[in-house]
Amino acid sequence: MANATVDEVIEAYREALTKFVEGDPEPVTGFYSTRDDVTLANPLGPPRRGPSDVRAAIAEAASGFAEGGPLRFDQVTFRVEEISRFVTPDLAYEHHLERVEGRVAASGDPVVIALRVTMIYRREEGEWKVAHRHADPITTARPLSTTIQS
Repeated sequence: MANATVDEVIEAYREALTKFVEGDPEPVTGFYSTRDDVTLANPLGPPRRGPSDVRAAIAEAASGFAEGGPLRFDQVTFRVEEISRFVTPDLAYEHHLERVEGRVAASGDPVVIALRVTMIYRREEGEWKVAHRHADPITTARPLSTTIQS
């Protein structure tokens, strides 16, 4: 999105996420940096680094929503609850909660996916790109003991 403000890019990225939860990773993928230090930490696996690993992780996650995936939805709504945003001329971050609500196509069961998300954007050759995304399912308070690995 040449000449777009970071606010416009953030809104467009959120729109792309509505396609992602329908199983299409491509609109989201286009927002990511192609530099070697791009990173993605999604709730489905370890952190990924580099354009090819990040693209693969995005595609793998989207496949769970695609035809034949375990969470293909008949109906879906996507909401973002922004917590904070800070923008400098070349770097920005945003922290929010994402909530996806829908009915699983195979069973008709309603499900909710809630994620805590931190996004870092940077200006690259005049365009804002996602340099890092971290998402995890921690959206409510929990005891320290939940961090202990056995």
